[in-house]
Amino acid sequence: MNGHGPSSVNEALDFAIGAIESGQSSKAKQALGWVLQRDPKNGLAWIWMAACIDDETAKQECYRRASK
Repeated sequence: MNGHGPSSVNEALDFAIGAIESGQSSKAKQALGWVLQRDPKNGLAWIWMAACIDDETAKQECYRRASK
């Protein structure tokens, strides 16, 4: 993402996926949080958020939200 933040949900998702793949889960969580504030029903964002979370209960909640 540029210094001004993402210009779209898809751009933020792409950034988050890249961050996860490079081991930067805190940056990914921030981008995914941005996506989910704007689109709380984005199943793909919830699935990727689960990949960033170690807590099993929170991970299951992400998967539950993704399936809605």
